[in-house]
Amino acid sequence: MKKLLLLTFIAVAILACNEKKSYTISGNVELERLNGQTVYLGKRIENKLVSIDSTTIKDSKFTFTGNVVEPEIYYVTIGREVFEVIVENVPIEIIIGENEVTITGTELNDLISQHLKQLAAIEEKLNRIADSLIAAGVSDAELNAALDASDYNKWYEEYINSSIAFVKENINNKAGECFLSRATSQMGVEEMEELLTLASAETLQKDVFKKLSERVAIAKTVAVGQPFVDIEMPNPQGENVKLSDYAGKGKYVLVDFWASWCGPCIAEMPNLIEVYQKYKNKNFEIVGVSFDRDKEKWLNGIKEHNLTWVHMSDIKLWQSEGARLYNVNAIPHTVLIDPQGIIIEKNLRGDALKNKLAELLK
Repeated sequence: MKKLLLLTFIAVAILACNEKKSYTISGNVELERLNGQTVYLGKRIENKLVSIDSTTIKDSKFTFTGNVVEPEIYYVTIGREVFEVIVENVPIEIIIGENEVTITGTELNDLISQHLKQLAAIEEKLNRIADSLIAAGVSDAELNAALDASDYNKWYEEYINSSIAFVKENINNKAGECFLSRATSQMGVEEMEELLTLASAETLQKDVFKKLSERVAIAKTVAVGQPFVDIEMPNPQGENVKLSDYAGKGKYVLVDFWASWCGPCIAEMPNLIEVYQKYKNKNFEIVGVSFDRDKEKWLNGIKEHNLTWVHMSDIKLWQSEGARLYNVNAIPHTVLIDPQGIIIEKNLRGDALKNKLAELLK
């Protein structure tokens, strides 16, 4: 009898151990206009966001259920809004407000929510400054200069520094990993190297950190002081052209990484047009490398904004060879090459670009 009871106990224990734990993501949407919309749950596979489940917002609520082997970063998408959630096999609640998303249920998601609130407060200040300038009648062509003259850059720097600090503090957990790409897109090579020194040996074995190490290695090859790296892509006429057709040939060359869909890129175009008209006959050339994914939109963008300099694109969005070779993770991004083919400056825009060219091309 005792033996039979023992066997029964063992069987129950085995069944309990084999029972799969699961997660439940409960969404509460405070925006009535989102009722009826589709919500997607996705994850990154080979650097692409892939949907693994979907549902509809009904009566301001939605639910996802499933299970994970270990904590994973998933992405919840509603329309154009995408936000991260760290999924563990526990109940997780997401509250979506007008300007704020709160995720609770795990310690890591609590960390993310606190950080998002901090960023949202800074974003509100940035938007208030920009909106006040637009309301005052500042034109698109004058907006960048007006922002530079305001407190905008101070708060933008605070925004970036906050993201970087958060990743450094959480480098060895999923919360830090959530913001890794956002933070490193604003880092120089030395900052990224410093970040990697904070990572544990186990963390460094993760794919996302292996890719960051590769980015650091690539970034060193195109750092200021290094010779330019050649790029070959089709021009608007479909003919292959190379950066080396222009760079290292006795002219200063500004490589402008942009896209027709990129608002800040388009806002910067009046400055590029101004310096091009001023210096195109004085040892200066611009080579535009587009991250468009639609050739027609790329060509329309060139025509609409009257961009009369050299252009090339492989129409691959962020998978562009230009992005890989020059470690470009955010646009607009510029690289200034001297007549001998050496990279001398990066990310010059607005008055900084004008002043530098005035100094070089007297």
